[in-house]
Amino acid sequence: MDDRLSDLTSPRPGGRGRARSQAESVEVATPRVSQEQRENWQSLVILAHLVEAELERKTQDDAGIPHSHFKILALLAGADRYTMGLTRLSRALRFHKSRLSHALRTLEAAGLLRREDTPEKGRAYQAVLTRRGLDLVERVLPLQDVFAHDTVLSGLTATEVTQLRTIAERIIANLDDRGE
Repeated sequence: MDDRLSDLTSPRPGGRGRARSQAESVEVATPRVSQEQRENWQSLVILAHLVEAELERKTQDDAGIPHSHFKILALLAGADRYTMGLTRLSRALRFHKSRLSHALRTLEAAGLLRREDTPEKGRAYQAVLTRRGLDLVERVLPLQDVFAHDTVLSGLTATEVTQLRTIAERIIANLDDRGE
């Protein structure tokens, strides 16, 4: 494995070469994994990191905003009436409320969305994609599709892409089950 990336997957906080405190030296009952299982996991962690890093770079270049902000716009573009409640949006992206609020403030200042009260009573709010936000998504999403096809999925067969989707959906379900 590339030494630059080994700290991303190091089983110890702080990465390789860090001295362990006495509390960290205590053996904890954890399941043993084989070297192959560890390498499989490390490959997945590196894959997720590299794809996210490249999407961040491309989104900054193509849209002028962070990829995490673009994901908000893309979710709204796929929502009914380009609108989604903030709680639902936060859960979909696994964003803490303060992170979502900061992103929404930035996107709202750029005229890409607006926040408004929900039609229901209470203190609930929703995000609504503006025409400008929709135009941005419609311009950038095809560029990300090309990146996915030409770079990330390049060399994979249709069967492998389908298998990858099945695996991804299973992992997402596992994470959703943990969150409940």
